[in-house]
Amino acid sequence: MNNRNRGWGRYGPRTGRPGGEPVPAEGPEVLVINERELRAFIFRVYLSSVVLCLLSSISWIILSALTVRVYKAIPVPPYVWLILAFILLSVLGCIGQTPALTLLCWGLVLGSLFFLTLFGAYYMHLVRVSVLLIAILVAGSLLALLHLYGAKSPEVLLPNIICTCCIFLLLAVTMFVLMILFVVIRDMRYLLAVAILFVIMIAFMAPFQARFICGRLQQVPYGETADCAIGIHLHFIFLLACMLIFAQYYS
Repeated sequence: MNNRNRGWGRYGPRTGRPGGEPVPAEGPEVLVINERELRAFIFRVYLSSVVLCLLSSISWIILSALTVRVYKAIPVPPYVWLILAFILLSVLGCIGQTPALTLLCWGLVLGSLFFLTLFGAYYMHLVRVSVLLIAILVAGSLLALLHLYGAKSPEVLLPNIICTCCIFLLLAVTMFVLMILFVVIRDMRYLLAVAILFVIMIAFMAPFQARFICGRLQQVPYGETADCAIGIHLHFIFLLACMLIFAQYYS
């Protein structure tokens, strides 16, 4: 693959027909995009992710400044909204983003954004607005640096896919055990450990996601702007939650 063109998809095997007629390749058609189209796609992804992060952040800042208790206005357990967001994200992950399904994909993204923001709104009255602003700034800056590292750093300095998957699996199992201990024992130290492991996990996953978006892996998610943008938004929310846990523990 040269510096000017990047392929997405794969070629299927070709066989000959009697008379020398070519047989079309089996499997998905290869889509070749040039550097300009790739840069435009990357710009759309990161611009969309910034808009999604701002929508959640501004809503939470307003609620924190006004110390609004959302549970009094909407007496529904917050985990209900988290489950609904997970359902929408699961549906989004199961369908392919094609031009015909673009509106549906963005509808699922906005729906999951709404439910995730509503879930976080239940806890904003517990956070001082100054602490929230600092946490948003730190989470956003850290995520931006991780994506910049994944997009620009030499390949030799980046973990490969096998290493990333192994670390993700190990951290996920450890976090699950620590979450169970926190629910049973109610010791904040376990929740602090979960937050630390979550930050480490994102430190490995965010550069990998940046490499995928920027075409540094074998495939380019060209056209899948909604999927990529909501993935960055989820990393931002996770980092922000970890920053708030750190602030709560050390306060």
